[in-house]
Amino acid sequence: MGAGVSGGLRARGGLSVWVANIRSMSAKRPKVPSELRRRVLIEAGHRCAIPACKTTPVEIAHIIPWSKTRKHEFKNLIALCPTCHTRFDDPHGSIDRKAMRQYKANLNPLLSVGLRNREGQAALLAAYQELRARFADWVPAEVQHAAAKSRRSSSLKEVADLRSQSVHKFSWAMCAVLDFQSAWKDSEASDLVGSILYHVAGWSDEVHDAPFPLPKETRQRDIAEEISEASTELHLMVCEELSM
Repeated sequence: MGAGVSGGLRARGGLSVWVANIRSMSAKRPKVPSELRRRVLIEAGHRCAIPACKTTPVEIAHIIPWSKTRKHEFKNLIALCPTCHTRFDDPHGSIDRKAMRQYKANLNPLLSVGLRNREGQAALLAAYQELRARFADWVPAEVQHAAAKSRRSSSLKEVADLRSQSVHKFSWAMCAVLDFQSAWKDSEASDLVGSILYHVAGWSDEVHDAPFPLPKETRQRDIAEEISEASTELHLMVCEELSM
């Protein structure tokens, strides 16, 4: 143990106090939900996300420290082996946060894939990227509208404005779906995209037609969860077709 660390322990009352503080922090920090942990591990192939390492076993690390975010989010979590995790946590280490963000980005096949334009693959990928971007804009807008309509404190104007925004974003999502289906033609992926669109749109209509505030059965629906399995299946179809 270095002099600086040992001196710090003496100043704080010794090792027992330090251990107690660590245990106290751990007790207040909830575990990463099992499904979220599974997503992070699958993303990295159950190996360390640093390409030159790729070892096992791995731990779930926060890119921005838990002490600052106080929440577990997929975009902020990454799989690291214990050694790389320790190196990252070391403020004087060689792995900084910017590098870790890049390692996280590299795990997304849509950001790191290198495609030749064989049989129009670049066009297929572009259509999928546009689809993802439009759905990432549209679905949260629908959720925000539903949340506002669930609150008795919301004004009718607020609900109407959010509805108008969601309808505008839906129009862009619809265009992206049509472009995707045009590029992917008569494929399973094309059919699945249509099913996802109509499922979300049907829920949106249900929210719009329901009285204010929303009844419990409508309010409790989690549309993101409802389409999560189909969205994952679509992503796997795209990856398989494009050999990613």
